[in-house]
Amino acid sequence: MLLWRLYRQAHGPGLDGAGGLHAAGRWHELGSPVVYFGASAAIVVLEKLARINPDALPTDLILTRFEADISVEELTDFDGLHDLTQTRARGEQFLKAKDACVLRVPSIVLPEEHNLVFNPLHPDASKLQPVDHRSFTFDGRLL
Repeated sequence: MLLWRLYRQAHGPGLDGAGGLHAAGRWHELGSPVVYFGASAAIVVLEKLARINPDALPTDLILTRFEADISVEELTDFDGLHDLTQTRARGEQFLKAKDACVLRVPSIVLPEEHNLVFNPLHPDASKLQPVDHRSFTFDGRLL
């Protein structure tokens, strides 16, 4: 499986899930270790663009492709994508069960694409390896 992540070099890839300890997200409650990836480079760029202040663009972004032979649970037939209470409850259920290392979910930005909710506490999490990375800057036409 390929997983993509766009992150600030100053903070590193955050594979331990510490970000989830400091802020809640669409698929987790505050205090849950979690790492969000994208199934493609394009979706991680769009997701970052949706959350970033164009007037304060970081200059140290890194786009990294990871690879792992890990278990995946696919979210299908889920009607509550825009309800944070429902998505967080579903994500917490996934994280606690540890039945799979990754939950594949539709992106809110572009539902035809997928985000990957990675459980860093799953026994297979250590299989995740970076295979390629590069510096990234947003094309000015996107801003």
